Amino acid sequence: MKRVLVLIAHIAIFSTISSTAFAATPVKMTALKPTAQIQLSSDPSDQISSLLVSPTSIIVTGTSAGTGYMKALDRTGQTQLWDLHLVSENSTDSMANAVYREPSGTLWVAGASAVVPAQSTPTPIPSTVLNPSGVMPETTTAIASLTELDIWKVSSRGLLLGSFKLSMGDVVFPDSISVTGGKVTVGGGIAARIQTRFSISMDVSGLFSAPKFSSIKTSALNSTKEIKTTLSTWKSFVTSTPIKGLPTWKPKANSQVLVRYDAKTKAVKAAYLTSEEILDLAWEKSLGIVLLLSSTSGYAISIVK
Repeated sequence: MKRVLVLIAHIAIFSTISSTAFAATPVKMTALKPTAQIQLSSDPSDQISSLLVSPTSIIVTGTSAGTGYMKALDRTGQTQLWDLHLVSENSTDSMANAVYREPSGTLWVAGASAVVPAQSTPTPIPSTVLNPSGVMPETTTAIASLTELDIWKVSSRGLLLGSFKLSMGDVVFPDSISVTGGKVTVGGGIAARIQTRFSISMDVSGLFSAPKFSSIKTSALNSTKEIKTTLSTWKSFVTSTPIKGLPTWKPKANSQVLVRYDAKTKAVKAAYLTSEEILDLAWEKSLGIVLLLSSTSGYAISIVK
């Protein structure tokens, strides 16, 4: 009987030691730092809106010097491989908003342009009217707006292969593009229809289908950005409340975070905090999570292994 009691006591002590020794280490919030800065022109209106990661490069899209713009960087984000300005005939103030890469390496870019407004002809002053200063009467011109949907086809080396456009009749904000079965599909918002998204397809010859519209909830306008991999789910979002699984972290107002959850258990595996805004994120198996960051000092790339 004494041997049984001693054995039970030893098992209890071992269990206590084991549970203490092998207890999971609490996940702590880690500061997320930029890996590389992205250089644009000196134009204050320059902006970057999205990124794409391939096995060999990181590609960002946006607008620079008043035109749609693409820049390809190496896998570290430190070295520029090529850049390309995207313009549309008879248009101005274009911007590139989303990019898709085919398995062949061909890139498809969705954006928008402002149609060049028609130039109004000044009203001539009759010769009989006294006008010694030669001042012409004031005229009004239409303000250019991004009403033209643009799709560009670009080679993996940054060469423009094709340009397609369609007048949408209202300001459009394309934010997604994909290619399936020979059809290019673009989606985004449209100014005339609040809380509404449009979707439109184009075949490879440039023939567009009629646009389709769908409503979205207000809460989805600033939804969480999410990427799912085999082992993890990555989410970037803004929060002012505690995050379950991070008991030691106390958030401040509008904290921008990136959290990695286990794909099966949903437990927090890692968490990162940044003072910059996370505009977009992408994942590549051999590289990891790549984030596009924006702050008052400009744009940057951050890579999380």
